[in-house]
Amino acid sequence: MLNANVSRKRRASLAIAFCLTFVPILQAVANENEILAPGKGRELVQENCTVCHSAAIILQNHMTRAAWDKTITWMQQKQGLWELETSVRKTILDYLSQQQGVNQKPANETADAQKNPMYEFDYRPNPL
Repeated sequence: MLNANVSRKRRASLAIAFCLTFVPILQAVANENEILAPGKGRELVQENCTVCHSAAIILQNHMTRAAWDKTITWMQQKQGLWELETSVRKTILDYLSQQQGVNQKPANETADAQKNPMYEFDYRPNPL
């Protein structure tokens, strides 16, 4: 019985060590594909938006400036996003409407995805 407890504790310790070692590496690899396009305001988007969610959710959305503005307001009212200074909000909206506007195609969109409605929503799995 004592041997079984030691074995269980050892397995738990190894699992914790594995998670602490490899999960950050896996997250870094996953995040390589979630890099936001360069442009004025990118840093502000990273500082204010990717604190709560990954860049993947930004990259999979393409909205008008008004829709991005409404989304930010919703995040502030319902999701705990802090108040943004007027100039910061304007720069973020400029970036999002330019890089992730309705006329922008996703960087990883393929010809098959454009033809096949099954691929309309391509959500990447959460690495956690």
